[in-house]
Amino acid sequence: MLSDLPAILIAVVVILVLSASMSTLSSLVLASSSTLTLDFIKGNVIKNMDEKKQVLWMKGLIVVFIAISVALAIVQYKSSVNFIAQMMGISWGALAGAFLAPYLYGLYWRKTTKAGCWVSFIFSTVVMMANVLVRPSFPALLQSPINAGAFCMVAGLVLVPLVSLFTRKPDAKHIEYVFSCYDRKVTVTAKESIGENR
Repeated sequence: MLSDLPAILIAVVVILVLSASMSTLSSLVLASSSTLTLDFIKGNVIKNMDEKKQVLWMKGLIVVFIAISVALAIVQYKSSVNFIAQMMGISWGALAGAFLAPYLYGLYWRKTTKAGCWVSFIFSTVVMMANVLVRPSFPALLQSPINAGAFCMVAGLVLVPLVSLFTRKPDAKHIEYVFSCYDRKVTVTAKESIGENR
């Protein structure tokens, strides 16, 4: 498609793709370095970490994550293997399969149990890890990480309510407290509530 365009338009498209990639990479690297520093290293590895040390650790981790990204890109370019796309498919399949059903049911269904959520987490993680390790033994349709991820999402929507029906229910008082936020009165402008009072 691009081969028929003038050189200036091809240059614009390449610049747009590069800028989108750079913004995504910078967001991921910043989020990863700060999360690892503040949620894992601070308090667990280094007990008393002042703000200056936190910033230093974040900067160091940014360099490490960028170096890993560069190494992956070079290896993929030299070997012509598209494992970055495969890793994305696997990770998003595992995440969506593990968290979609617990998140949805947790928001709207009062009978969702901890066991139901754990079953969804474990099922999706095991299926996606098996998809990585023993992919040829999967049915042809599920050999794609994307299809396996979609299967995990649908399976989670079935497993969470099924397991929740047969496991110990959460404390009724706690559930009432949690869901009481839906009954809270809020004030909105007329244009935000149009359609309610017709």
